[in-house]
Amino acid sequence: MRRNHRRQAGFLVILVVFGFLKIGSAEARNPVPEELQYLEEPDRAQWQMPERVIETLRLRKSDVVADIGAGTGYFARRFAPQVAQVYAEDVDPEALSFLRRETLAKVTVVAGKPENPMLPPNSCSVVFICDVLHMVKNRSAFLNNIIPALKPGGKVVVIDFYRRELPVGPPVWAKLSEDEVKDDFVKGTFKLDKQLGFLPYQYFLIFTK
Repeated sequence: MRRNHRRQAGFLVILVVFGFLKIGSAEARNPVPEELQYLEEPDRAQWQMPERVIETLRLRKSDVVADIGAGTGYFARRFAPQVAQVYAEDVDPEALSFLRRETLAKVTVVAGKPENPMLPPNSCSVVFICDVLHMVKNRSAFLNNIIPALKPGGKVVVIDFYRRELPVGPPVWAKLSEDEVKDDFVKGTFKLDKQLGFLPYQYFLIFTK
């Protein structure tokens, strides 16, 4: 994706520039498997507002972000141009295979476990958990396994669907309420730092230790 003298050289320049643009692109670079296509729905940006979410986090170039349940890398490939490193974690083999094929600059793919994202100790400025926590069965163990990965002053960001009928997201019975998430984090000795309400279908919580 990413050939007689001047003409050939000019074409190469175009290819190189195009290649760099794709590295920082918000679009997936490879065909998305059918079972993961729901993560890349064209209208997702309208309600997920990824650019505004990332802007709100006020990331620094030196930051390291862990994207838990990264899926197709929807957020990971958006984080990568803005930070030093991204850990794109998932437990799903299909998602992990896709993320590895993407070969995104500054993105390290991590094969996690259901209750342990397997992040390096003292590695992360931000642990980002979007539309994932409601699928974790043992959230207490999960949170305990996140704590060692946080750098001093590190944050955990949780975005998930409100527990009510919505045009997107899982059925109501599968959702996790905002209060349940807050309770889980308080029990894990986290503090609620910020609560944002600009997303139409999801709560947006930022916790610190």
